[in-house]
Amino acid sequence: MSEKLKCDLVMRGGITSGIVYPRAIAELAKTYDFCSIGGTSAGAIAAAGTAAAALGRRKGVEPDPFQDQIATLPRKLGTKVKGKTTLERLFQPQQQTRALFRVLMSSLGHATKVATFWSVVGSLLWNYRIYALAGALAVFLPVLLISLLVGLGSTWWLVLGLALSVALIAAAAASAHGVYRDVTRALPDNLYGLCSGSSNNVADSAGILPLTDWLNDLFQHLAGRDRDDEPVTFGDLWDNGNSPEAARNIELVLMTTNVTRGVSQRFPFLEGSWGRLFFKEDEFAKLFPESVLTQICRDSEQRRKLEDQTDWAKYEESVDTEGYRPLPRPADLPIVLGARMSLSFPFLLSAVPLYAANFEAPTTDDGKFPLQRCWFSDGGLTSNFPLHFFDSPLPSRPTFGINLIPHDVEASEIDVVEGFDEEAPKLERVSGVGIEGVNAQEVKPKEPEKDWTMVWMPSQNSSGISSAARFTKIEGVSGFFSAMFDTARNWADTELMAMPGYRERVVHVKLTEKEGGLNLNMGGDVIEEVGDRGERAGELLAKRYAHPGADGKLTDPQTGKEVVLTWDNHRWIRYRATMAAVEDVARRFRSTWQDEEGRHAPWDRYDALLGREDGEMPTSYPFGTKKQRDFALSTTAAFVDFVARWSTPDQTFDRGKNSSQGRSPRPKPALRMMPLGSNDPRAERPNGADTPIGPDKGTV
Repeated sequence: MSEKLKCDLVMRGGITSGIVYPRAIAELAKTYDFCSIGGTSAGAIAAAGTAAAALGRRKGVEPDPFQDQIATLPRKLGTKVKGKTTLERLFQPQQQTRALFRVLMSSLGHATKVATFWSVVGSLLWNYRIYALAGALAVFLPVLLISLLVGLGSTWWLVLGLALSVALIAAAAASAHGVYRDVTRALPDNLYGLCSGSSNNVADSAGILPLTDWLNDLFQHLAGRDRDDEPVTFGDLWDNGNSPEAARNIELVLMTTNVTRGVSQRFPFLEGSWGRLFFKEDEFAKLFPESVLTQICRDSEQRRKLEDQTDWAKYEESVDTEGYRPLPRPADLPIVLGARMSLSFPFLLSAVPLYAANFEAPTTDDGKFPLQRCWFSDGGLTSNFPLHFFDSPLPSRPTFGINLIPHDVEASEIDVVEGFDEEAPKLERVSGVGIEGVNAQEVKPKEPEKDWTMVWMPSQNSSGISSAARFTKIEGVSGFFSAMFDTARNWADTELMAMPGYRERVVHVKLTEKEGGLNLNMGGDVIEEVGDRGERAGELLAKRYAHPGADGKLTDPQTGKEVVLTWDNHRWIRYRATMAAVEDVARRFRSTWQDEEGRHAPWDRYDALLGREDGEMPTSYPFGTKKQRDFALSTTAAFVDFVARWSTPDQTFDRGKNSSQGRSPRPKPALRMMPLGSNDPRAERPNGADTPIGPDKGTV
């Protein structure tokens, strides 16, 4: 068997929309080995499962976990057990939130808004029947008593009907009060979620485990382990001696949101500049099965033993850590913990509490700073499609993205956008997916038995720009506020999806209003159909970026035409776009450095700041050695002189008004300073940890 190609993969969040991913992953796995995998929420589940299966494949698990277990997941999740699909049964509420959960479920799967309304009312009255009965009787009994005492004669039926109507309203109001009590009391007590996700491996009446316990079982089996074996950790995936600095065989990065501090954070590297993190064992016992909790607690103690004891002693002199355990080292964290912290969909699944020192708070009686609870919730709150994961100026392997979009989004093959498209042929659409309009024509799929109408991927360099920023249909006040919320959390991901070097490696899968999302009670046939869509998406990605045959050509499985957006085409786009952005930064740097117009006055120019004597202000961040200082002086001068020689119209990476005149791909990217997003030590050096830094070890 020929050696597989290598790829990275990033997947979007979307609760039950994640049923798209298993067959897409299995299809990609036929051609590729996965090196780096990332995702958010449901995408985090898929990413962790992919990483576990990749580990199983490396360890020789037979049969292939991708084809034996992952590919069959949609069918298994769609199988009905005692009247409900396995997918629906994964979401198991706690006793105190069960009534609230049933009311939520009653709102799903109805054909009309009227049907939804009456279903919710009926569920409300039944699940909060004690409140409803009390409210109804509080109105009906006094009216009945007065009627009997006064004697209403022939009008008794009119009064009785009016009393029953008012009693029904009172019953609904009283039930709503019961909902209010559960929302304000039971929900916070259950860590702000209807479902904790774990029952310590106690299955429901149908034999189905709750979500977190089920995921732990899945990850264990994919990696070739049993439930009670040690949980798969990030260090197991790395297979590098658990060294955060060394190269990693399998990289897994999951997005989560620290809502207490208002930042997104990447798992497993959560600490760094935000400080050390701690957990409470009793809280984690509600969220994870015993086998996972046991390892987390053991490795928490191991961290204390392995790290600098003097450093820990100093920390505990100033911070009150009594009753808390430190989070284990990144390599020791179970992947199920990362998946769970990323998929904590607000109010459906409990948030995960961790604790960090608050150095702004008043100290305790013994003069120590307190640990304050940090709520970690759905990663999709800050980045629902982290396509920037594993990004590189010049990638050595493709990073595929799988995006989920509403079914009514129109995706065109050619963007008719002034200034963006210089090489556009006529406007086309793919199997009904594209925009109806000028010169539109149907493109016949190569294999007509396969349904491609809900799967789309750009096939020309110019397409996919406006399709990323879709036109959202806004209906009514609720639709407007929903669109605002969606924009607030997704605008950065959406803009990135339109960039050259990004848009051509993303496949878009459409879902109807009754598919994915909060539709926990989808039927098995719907789950199977959405799973098939994922298989088409995986096939499209795999074939578009495959190694060409002897004739140097690839055939698009969707259109039957020759593939234009090949891997080589993508690499060329990345080079052109990157160099144009680097050039822009270089020219701006030189202009400010030279300050030929004297805009810095009365302050010294930057070259004078670099050339100041040792000990001269400012004294912060000095060069460590004379060799480092000499390197900075000579290299900066050479860089500025080099850029100064770019003086003719042809000495540029971005020339002319269109691509045929030498213009770089559009929209043009800009290089900006931004946080690393985690405390991953490999992200701090240009070449990761493969290039040692320090005396006699080379320099960067």
